[in-house]
Amino acid sequence: MATESVEKNTTNAAAPTADRPGSSPRTLLPLLTSGMALSMLVLYAIGSLGPFIIDDLHISKSQLGLLTAVAFGTATVLSLYAGHLTDVIGGRRALVALLALIAVDFGLLAATRTYWFLLGTLVLAGVPQALANPSTNKLIATHLPAERRAAAVGVKQSGVQLGAFVAGLLLPTLARALSWRGALALVAPVAVVAAVLAAVLPRDAATGQARRLSLPGMPNTATRWLMAYSLCIGSGLAALNTYLPLYAHQHLGMGDQAAGALIAALGVSGIFARILWARFSDRLANLSASLIVLAIAAVCFAVLVPSASSAHWLIWIGAIGLGGSAVAANAVSMVAVVKGRGFGSTGHASALVSMGFFAGFVVGPLSFGFLVDTRGGYPVGWTLVAAVFAVAALCATGGRRSAAKAGA
Repeated sequence: MATESVEKNTTNAAAPTADRPGSSPRTLLPLLTSGMALSMLVLYAIGSLGPFIIDDLHISKSQLGLLTAVAFGTATVLSLYAGHLTDVIGGRRALVALLALIAVDFGLLAATRTYWFLLGTLVLAGVPQALANPSTNKLIATHLPAERRAAAVGVKQSGVQLGAFVAGLLLPTLARALSWRGALALVAPVAVVAAVLAAVLPRDAATGQARRLSLPGMPNTATRWLMAYSLCIGSGLAALNTYLPLYAHQHLGMGDQAAGALIAALGVSGIFARILWARFSDRLANLSASLIVLAIAAVCFAVLVPSASSAHWLIWIGAIGLGGSAVAANAVSMVAVVKGRGFGSTGHASALVSMGFFAGFVVGPLSFGFLVDTRGGYPVGWTLVAAVFAVAALCATGGRRSAAKAGA
């Protein structure tokens, strides 16, 4: 068995190498941000292109949700190994591998002609997702001094929302001009260029880790609370990202480009929120306070989405507000992992918390799609989203004492 999550975080204690060539924030952070954006882009691509995919492949809402679920199902399972793999091979190699896999996957997505081929291809998309947080957090912990790590985590986590912005703003327009397959094909060369640039980052120092993959030990109490919180936040966010454009298009009568722009709006607010909340939370003795506030705010904004049936402008406030709250919550969770020594080694702890988050991305779209198709339509689905954010607030409250002991 691998060293348990309660072990001393030797990764965080490693001497920073910020003065090494290629390891300064000016060169490292853009690559980490790009890696995060590309690893999660498939989620926002499926959401923003949902109306095109449904019309072309003649599938149901539940089947659209399954597309997202299979990718994150893979990521959930592989997260059991991704943290230790990153600790063994190093953050640089893991980052290069995930970017290369993204290029391959988007090439396959562009070649699909049937729903089942598309579904199978999305299984592969879960591999880079599983590697994303462990590899980027590992590089930050290795190459940046402690006082700059929280800000760096906020910047690189904002890359996910940069992906949302690009997907929501550009992909529907490109799909109209080229087809949804053509729009996805354009992502592959971008990932290839990023992989080449990542390959010239400084080599990782010897880790001393056993060259054998194994399952992580049982997470300690603080990590379990953070995993539960991430599960709830992930469930709500995945349902939101998958179905918000489709809801706006089908239920509110918005055009497909305007519906996709909702994801872009969520992405823009999420970019600023992740950076600002990460910086703010780094100053707090206990990050649980930030997690609680963000979850409660997410509940308030989530209830605005179904209210948009009578006032369409509310959906824009809901999308922007959820970007500033629920989206920011994952960045604060990653700050806790990088900052707090009591969660375990950076790779393992990042993977375990990501596992909870990805599990939510499996549960959320499937549950939402099932409820919408069989149990009363969109209002029931949006009620589920608000409910899981409320449970997240309870998880953060319950884990306050454990998080404080972990140093976060």
